[in-house]
Amino acid sequence: MSAEPQWVFLIDPSRQQRSGQPPRSAVVGGWYVEPDGTTGRFHANPDYEPGPDSPTDPLDAALRLAARGELQAEQLLAVLGEAAFGIAVDDAGAPVVAPAPDGVPTVLVTSAPAHRARVQVAAWRDATAAELSQVLSAEGVDALINPGSTASMRILAEALRRATAQVP
Repeated sequence: MSAEPQWVFLIDPSRQQRSGQPPRSAVVGGWYVEPDGTTGRFHANPDYEPGPDSPTDPLDAALRLAARGELQAEQLLAVLGEAAFGIAVDDAGAPVVAPAPDGVPTVLVTSAPAHRARVQVAAWRDATAAELSQVLSAEGVDALINPGSTASMRILAEALRRATAQVP
């Protein structure tokens, strides 16, 4: 292991270059790694420009797998509990509540900045899964993750609470 903490970056495989540094827009994001090998949460790159089939972060990848039936609910919950979110907020800073495609009221959230352009709101507030869980409890609603994306999914507030309870 390295004696110094360092970043480990994830490069979009469809944009790998044979030599030199990849452009910033090709870096999906990264993890901060401590000298003992402990990794922190994934940090999405706000400048990443994903291709149509490229996930923007680990949660987006998990949502895509779950939508295809290739990931079990417990596996999705494990990824969900470690994720970072952007919560859509209005001019007063309150979470934006809007209907999901099935009509259920939800707080609009994204798993990476690349998903925010599809949602017209005043601003975004960064949050951990535990913080998002508290917002959902206060609002009495579920979460709609990555509205408008091919792998958008409504997550029950109770499922998010269970996921955050499993995170050390």
